[in-house]
Amino acid sequence: MQVISYKPLVAKSLRWLLILVTCNLQLATFSIASTPPLPQNKNEAIGTLNEKLEAEEKRKEALAEKMKALQGDLDSTREELVRVGKSMRRNEDTLQTLENRITELETKRKELQETLQSDRASISRLILALQRLRRLPPEAIIARPGAPLETAQSAMLLQEIIPALNNHAKDLQKNLAELASISDELQNKREKVLNTTEELQDEQQMLSGLLEKREKLYTSTHSDYKQREKAVKEISAQAKNLQDLVAKLEEDRKRAEAREAANRALQAQGMSVPPPTVDFPKTGEGQLPVSGIITIGYNQPDDFGAPSQGITITGRPGAVVVAPMGGIVRFAGPFKGHGKMVILEHKKGYHSLIAGLEKIDTVVGQSLKAGEPLGLMKEAQDKLRPRLYYELRHNGKPVNPSQKFAELG
Repeated sequence: MQVISYKPLVAKSLRWLLILVTCNLQLATFSIASTPPLPQNKNEAIGTLNEKLEAEEKRKEALAEKMKALQGDLDSTREELVRVGKSMRRNEDTLQTLENRITELETKRKELQETLQSDRASISRLILALQRLRRLPPEAIIARPGAPLETAQSAMLLQEIIPALNNHAKDLQKNLAELASISDELQNKREKVLNTTEELQDEQQMLSGLLEKREKLYTSTHSDYKQREKAVKEISAQAKNLQDLVAKLEEDRKRAEAREAANRALQAQGMSVPPPTVDFPKTGEGQLPVSGIITIGYNQPDDFGAPSQGITITGRPGAVVVAPMGGIVRFAGPFKGHGKMVILEHKKGYHSLIAGLEKIDTVVGQSLKAGEPLGLMKEAQDKLRPRLYYELRHNGKPVNPSQKFAELG
């Protein structure tokens, strides 16, 4: 029988066992070396936690200071927008007055020119008669030889003709002087229009820059404005008419207030919550949203013969449109049959509906002061001035804006 020796197998197994033990010891050493040392005591752990809390608190304070600075910059930009808006409205009013006066002067000058043209023949005869009278005074005519009756008739005729000629000459002189005055005034008014237009163009450039700055500052301090716009678009798609739209927006606002109340309760418990909705700005002095002429007043027949629930204002093309009172933008965009429209919510249940804009320069949720720009009028179409529709509602019902403005005044 062959005898098998186990010594080589045992020796080989021992070598593999030794290798495994060595590897385990190295891994254990590496694991211990890579693990951060635990705090030696409880005080050290608390100290590290306090340092982290202080660092987080400093970060929050720095962020709050940054937000405060941005908000201050936004407020100053809005104040400047109100100032530029007022100046632009004054210039637009000036241009409106100048253009109306120029139209009147052009009409009057045309009438005078037509009168002078029709009287050209009589003017020529008048000049010839006056020249003859200058060469032959009336006394010489009366004293010339002839029948006494003929002389008396000539004298009576001259007594009637000379005053008429003098009156005609005076009227002619007056019309010519008025024509010269109208021409001078027209020239003066056109120069003023040119200067005012240039000033208005400079202000429009300034306005564009301020509006762009306001939008950047607002979006940097209100990160949820996109969600608001999306929610409002969904509401407007469901609304049947203006009254329904205002009612749905009011319901949405009440839900937002309920959420904010719940957030404040959570915040009192030390939990992080979204920032609250901006407070309502002061109502301010009531004013029309655009400079112009009221062509359809409140409760007057509109284009369809029905009593108007608002007012229609005819203004200059591209004129700046401002907030009639301080408020928060609840809607900004196109709506069924009303074109581009902005709805502002004011204090005490008031809403302003401004429709017929060419451009909207505000977003949903933005706070606007009274007189702060929110958009621009349309351009002229077929030589017709654009019109803007303004409606004021209280608790969902239309009211006369002039009465509200009178209360504020």
